[in-house]
Amino acid sequence: MDFSVCMIMKNEESVIGKCLSSLKDFNIPLSNIIIVDTGSTDSSVSIAESFGITPYLHKWNNDFSEARNYAASLAHTDYVLALDADEYITAFDGDSLASMVKASPSAIGQLICHNIIRADGIENIQSSPLERFYNRHTTHFEYSVHEQLVPLEGPSSYIRIPLEITHTGYCLSPEKLEAKSLRNIELLKNELSLHPENPYIYFQLGQSYLMMRDERSALPWFEQGLNLNIDPKIEYSNMLVTGYGQCLIACGENKKALELSKYQDMFGNIPEYIFMMGTIYMNNQMYGDALSSFVKCLSMKENRTRGITSYFAFHNLGAISEILGDREIAVDFYRRAGDYPRSLARLKALTEE
Repeated sequence: MDFSVCMIMKNEESVIGKCLSSLKDFNIPLSNIIIVDTGSTDSSVSIAESFGITPYLHKWNNDFSEARNYAASLAHTDYVLALDADEYITAFDGDSLASMVKASPSAIGQLICHNIIRADGIENIQSSPLERFYNRHTTHFEYSVHEQLVPLEGPSSYIRIPLEITHTGYCLSPEKLEAKSLRNIELLKNELSLHPENPYIYFQLGQSYLMMRDERSALPWFEQGLNLNIDPKIEYSNMLVTGYGQCLIACGENKKALELSKYQDMFGNIPEYIFMMGTIYMNNQMYGDALSSFVKCLSMKENRTRGITSYFAFHNLGAISEILGDREIAVDFYRRAGDYPRSLARLKALTEE
């Protein structure tokens, strides 16, 4: 299937090469790759040129949607895949994509994005669907930051396309993460002044503070978002709840966190929600409920966060068993957690006593 890959970049010399190499590996024609540079001062442009691609220069206007839509306007195909320089393709089935688009020509395509997250020296992967494939004549981006694909007319419809990418944009130094977050927060607050009733903006404000590990500042944004009408069928809705829970846990507001059990009917089939409730029960010494939650996680299919339905749950079962004085059972659970570093540390401590 013929489509264009459109990306915007600025100072991405450390990642643009891997991104473009992945496009080459999956046989995306050079003529179908559109790069818009918004002011790089590093070697990003020369790296793109070494692949045979000449980036278009475009003034940065503090608006990601404006830049993305400009990039799409330069494409010579109807369909566009929006990609970032800190992303690279890991799986793609062109024949299946062509069949899906033929059956649903106006639908927005959701790929699977695997986000690499590093925290406290431990690397993990969080995966989620992301709307990135579309017909540029019927759909465009809106919002200046955390931009969303929106049809020019009529309601949105979606298809899950056979394409996966890995995103490395969170693998930055604390200083760069803070700068990125503060930039996003400024843009999001401008959007909020225009759309004060949009829970998605509150969610992204909370996420931006979480990126800086500032749970106390993230807390009110998640809370305000939950006070608005949320649609449980939309992916970010359950992330709004779990983000709020994460903040309450980090801030030691364990009793208040128990109130999140009211979302059981909405999100009881989401492992991240069940795991969060297990942690909340554990922090409130409700060990029976906590054990049940983590055992349930083990029976669920992996969703966004790797480990929630396996080694994270086994580790917490081991921790509760330790608290309850069941040393042998704790050792067994920690062993089942495999090579998870925290479990290995507890296993070593218990077996060397």
